[in-house]
Amino acid sequence: MVVKMLSKDDLWCSVLGGAALSTGGGGASPSYEAFCKEVDPIFESGLKPQLIDSKDLYDTGPILVPIGIGGGITREDQEKYGPPVRADPYMEIAFSEMDRVFPLLKGTRIQGDVWRQAAIERLKEIKGDGKYIAHFAGEIGPGIYRQAISGAREGVPVVDADMAGQRAVPELCFTSFNVKQLPATPVVIATVWGDMLVFEKSLSWQRLEDISRAIAIVSGGFNSTVMSVKGRDIKESAVQGSYSQAIKVGKAIKEANESGDDPVGKIVEATKGYKIFEGEIVARTTEGKSAFLWGNCWIKGMRDFDGKIFRFWYKNENQISWLNDEPYVTCPDPFTVIDGRTGEGLSNFRAEAWTQGRKVSVIGVKAVDVWRTERGLKIYNPRHFGFDIPYRPIEEIM
Repeated sequence: MVVKMLSKDDLWCSVLGGAALSTGGGGASPSYEAFCKEVDPIFESGLKPQLIDSKDLYDTGPILVPIGIGGGITREDQEKYGPPVRADPYMEIAFSEMDRVFPLLKGTRIQGDVWRQAAIERLKEIKGDGKYIAHFAGEIGPGIYRQAISGAREGVPVVDADMAGQRAVPELCFTSFNVKQLPATPVVIATVWGDMLVFEKSLSWQRLEDISRAIAIVSGGFNSTVMSVKGRDIKESAVQGSYSQAIKVGKAIKEANESGDDPVGKIVEATKGYKIFEGEIVARTTEGKSAFLWGNCWIKGMRDFDGKIFRFWYKNENQISWLNDEPYVTCPDPFTVIDGRTGEGLSNFRAEAWTQGRKVSVIGVKAVDVWRTERGLKIYNPRHFGFDIPYRPIEEIM
């Protein structure tokens, strides 16, 4: 297999670019200090993160697809099942509280990091997979560098593709594999508490989403749903070039900040997208339910958009927008709120990012072709979320 070595700078640029492409979801960006703490030991130990084009994959080679399922949950669910904590020192406290409310079986203990690996090993047993030849990011967001470093630990590359369409999405049904009608199961679902469930058969990708999400609700708002595919599946059904696109966009942001250029303009150029709004944040609402983060945000227009109000609704990721209360850019076309000074893509999972008065631009991009097909639009459209709004392509609106 032909692979490209990824430098630390490449990985950091994947964070910057992933945040700009992720439509407010896919997790929150780490600080540069936190990023260094994760990746420096990888390089210092001689491990080498690598990127591979899907055309260079073996057709029958098994490829790991780890997917994090989660978002917000209600206060009642938090009180019942504990907060969505996944690391010390809070795990021990949450574990003890769970034991107090629902007495655990004798010998039950905190799983640490082995709960994910146990799910991966079980998946290998079920599907007869040997060593995975690559890791694969289900969606594009600021955390895709973790697929590269987890692959480096195993001595395998990360694939230069994704199945969400060079963006992040809130539901498992929103995948190119669904559009191409690949089977959704079997998968293994694991929780931070150590539960492990084998999902043998599913009616549809939507059923996989609904059942996996229900498990997240009763697990503090999060679970790890692990699947694997073959090289030919990625060649035929994935969206190509996604990882390198995130790095490309990240490099444009980084170079703009170093040179004093406008990072928003550079993102528009790198994505071949549109600046669909510019202004300052006025207000934002948020709530957690059904293991999603939901809410609205209002932005008051500036410059070319003076006198106008842009509102968008998000379900983990940004989905629907209005301009002066009229439907504007909507899913499946992705749009991300960008800090006008730094080029940072604002995350819906980081409340402190949405300070009143912050100057931002909103960048919209044409959805990848798979979402423009008849089946793609049947799966992913405003009506899926309960909005009686017909989809209009962004290029027609702009």
